[in-house]
Formats: sequence, C-alpha cells, structure tokens
Amino acid sequence: MDITITMLNGRSETLRVNPNSTVGSLKKLIESKLEVSVSKQKLVYENGQRIFLSDDSRTLNSYGIPPDSRIHLLVTEPVPPKTIQVFLKNEKGQTSTYDITVDETVEKFKTRVEHREGVAVSQQRLIHESREMSGGKLQDYGVREHSTIFMTLRLRGG
Repeated sequence: MDITITMLNGRSETLRVNPNSTVGSLKKLIESKLEVSVSKQKLVYENGQRIFLSDDSRTLNSYGIPPDSRIHLLVTEPVPPKTIQVFLKNEKGQTSTYDITVDETVEKFKTRVEHREGVAVSQQRLIHESREMSGGKLQDYGVREHSTIFMTLRLRGG
C-alpha cells in the first residue's frame, strides 16, 4: 500500500509499505528516504483524532492505517541534559561557580577545573562530603544543585 509522509515544512514523500510492516521498519524507511534519524522521528496519523505511532513494534494495520493515508512526521530534538550550578572552593579559599550536567564525569570536571584554575589534573584532589572524588560521575558522590566541592593540592615528595 502507499502512504504519504508529510513534514511540517511541507515536504511530502509517498512510500510503498506492507500493511503488516512495523512502525519501526517504517521509521527506517523514512530515515533512508527523507534522511531524518529514527531517534528524531515522531509519527502522527489523523483520522478525526490524533493517533501517535509510538510503539515501534506494532504494525501499521494494528493502528488502523488504510492505504493512501497521510502520516505526519514531526522532527524532534533530543532533550539536552539538565545543568546545575556547583561551587568549587580552591586551596586559596576562593570560590568559583561551575555549570555542570548531572551525569558529568569527574575526569571531565577536573579538566574544566584545570583550564579555569590553572591546576593540573594530576595535582587536584577534589573532595565532596568528606569523600575524595577519584572516578565515575559527579552524581555518584552526591553532587547536586549548589553543592560545594573542595579542591586541595596533592603533596609533592618522595
């Protein structure tokens, strides 16, 4: 059967599909023909009411989509990770504010601290709630909005 895929910008494309095809396979076909990533596709069929084709494992028949139907393609953008503010108190007692994502790694944060504070990653000791942050993600150490992370320097010696 033929169905027409219509985008919000007015572009349309008629595709030949099997009525027993899944929504997931339709999305892959749309990706190859319209060059819209499967992860950014939201499909809507209107027949007096809006039907969101949200289950990729269901067939077009199961949604009641007849031949020569028009399906609207909405292109969505992934939601960016939420950012929060944390404070870094350095060895001199000065406080800096950093915007971080909730799933940022300790290594990435240390690299950002190196660029702003001028202290090499290898010399940083980051402490939050009496725990040294050595690896993993900041959230693994209980870092949340307005947390204060203390930076001390590694002792040199031998």
